[in-house]
Amino acid sequence: MELLSSGTAYYLNGQNLYGLRSTPELGGTREKKEVTNLLDTAHRYIAGLYKYDDLTFDFYYNSSDTNPNVTAGQTAAAFAAARAVELSGASVPQRVVFPDGTYFSWNGQVATKVKKMDADGVMEFSIVSIPNTPLVYSTDS
Repeated sequence: MELLSSGTAYYLNGQNLYGLRSTPELGGTREKKEVTNLLDTAHRYIAGLYKYDDLTFDFYYNSSDTNPNVTAGQTAAAFAAARAVELSGASVPQRVVFPDGTYFSWNGQVATKVKKMDADGVMEFSIVSIPNTPLVYSTDS
């Protein structure tokens, strides 16, 4: 059965960050390496190392919320938590958990940025994750 994306969570250094609006494509691609030699009549290739692009997660920037299931501390903490990790320069565990309990996990550094704003717009920020370990997909929920 198909799943809705509702309920997907992003964890940074063990903390579930509130306000997640969108995720990037997750997973990597293997670079193609040419191994053609002078006896070949066509180009030949082998798969190289996995390459992971920067992972950009978009969030709504919150300072308070009337949702009874979410505390004001959770809303204000998302940007502050990400910014603290960025300033520390540490490589920290990260995880995206899907509604069915499966997830991708990896370690990496992060950068934060407040997104462009328009008049009467909703404030947003991004966390850019720079993976330094493989992205591992797990079905262990």
